[in-house]
Amino acid sequence: MENNLKIRFWGVRGSTPCANPENMRYGGNTSCIQISIPGAKKLLIADCGTGFRNLGNELTSNGKYIEGRVFITHPHWDHLQGFPFFKPFYDSRNSFEVYMPPQDGDGCKKILQGHLSNTFFPVSIDMLECELDCITVVEQKMDFGDYSVDYMWANHTVPTAIFKFNIQGKKIVFAPDNELPIDADDDPEFVDRFREFVRGVDILIHDAQFTKAQHQERLGWGHSDWETVFETTKDLNISRLCLTHHDPDHTDENLDKINFELASVKEEFFKEASIVQEGQEIYLLL
Repeated sequence: MENNLKIRFWGVRGSTPCANPENMRYGGNTSCIQISIPGAKKLLIADCGTGFRNLGNELTSNGKYIEGRVFITHPHWDHLQGFPFFKPFYDSRNSFEVYMPPQDGDGCKKILQGHLSNTFFPVSIDMLECELDCITVVEQKMDFGDYSVDYMWANHTVPTAIFKFNIQGKKIVFAPDNELPIDADDDPEFVDRFREFVRGVDILIHDAQFTKAQHQERLGWGHSDWETVFETTKDLNISRLCLTHHDPDHTDENLDKINFELASVKEEFFKEASIVQEGQEIYLLL
């Protein structure tokens, strides 16, 4: 496995964590993924939902110092709730760069300071002991040597990034919060731009919080239905479609049903297409 790129899903739930028995097989923690690159010195993480806490617990178990880059799509709670519970932030040996798009003129550090203000949490950002560099991203390619990162604006309720990680010829798109219009004619410019951004990628990780019937009643909420995601991307030569950001009211049984329907239609369009589960690992040969 030493030449494999690995993606691990630490949180796949949307909106709010849910610890109900009927949600446990697919997982109750909110958005967080880790991409492991062979030989890379720094960790690569996207989003800091409640799954970020479990990742931190695993990382601190070996006692080694840690360096990493964390890409946050946007600062809604379900993508940031795990941030102050990430144990490596409380070790002065560690260093992290945190990247996030601006919100109404506020940059990454100011946004995080707001979330970790005394009103909402007893630990301020200045109390974190690691070296922490907060970087406000702009819509252009970022090159880190081992990989590069592109992003485009998602269709969401606040400025939100869709990140594309370009790693040694492999391309992974992370779009956990993005509303694709049920009728592409409602916003053809955005749909065309999105389709070109994800065309031909190896893995597309995309928001599929609703079914189409649910989406009809929740237009403008900033999330997609799985049927529209499938229809929008099926002709784009994408190898693997991973549907995430599951609604907290979608039980394991609900998600099993979607997976079954997806399996029945995916064959001629994707090598693999499925609802992802917390703890799931996906490998790509480099």
